[in-house]
Amino acid sequence: MSDDRQRIVDELLALHAALAHAAELGASRARRTPDPILRARWLAIAAARAEFRDRVGARIAAVHGVPPQPSAQALPTPAAEVARLLRADLATAHALSARCRRIARLTTALHDPESGALLERLAVEGLGHAAELARSLALHYAREARAAAQ
Repeated sequence: MSDDRQRIVDELLALHAALAHAAELGASRARRTPDPILRARWLAIAAARAEFRDRVGARIAAVHGVPPQPSAQALPTPAAEVARLLRADLATAHALSARCRRIARLTTALHDPESGALLERLAVEGLGHAAELARSLALHYAREARAAAQ
């Protein structure tokens, strides 16, 4: 049983680090974009990912008894190409959602339904973020097409 608990904690810690990294990238991208609507969307998604990170951190503390330590890893500087960054963030949103769903199934199978329920909620909310990013990408492409047509 302790192997199961350790596996859950390891998966939650990896998810915590991925959410922290994604939140930092989103905030960095928001600071660099000149479009105020896109900036607001990126900031909202980065804030939600930071909230997800905090919720996963609280669950780690409940399961493991020790809250996770914040990581101090260097983040890459994003390029100025908005479409590429949107596609990358869209892929990140889908990957995080899939990871949450996978870990939710694992934790439920290992008799931790509370972690499973939390991660299922995060997966669904993450898909909402992906939808917002997809809308932003479509609007960006539409703006580019209009500008090219003029």
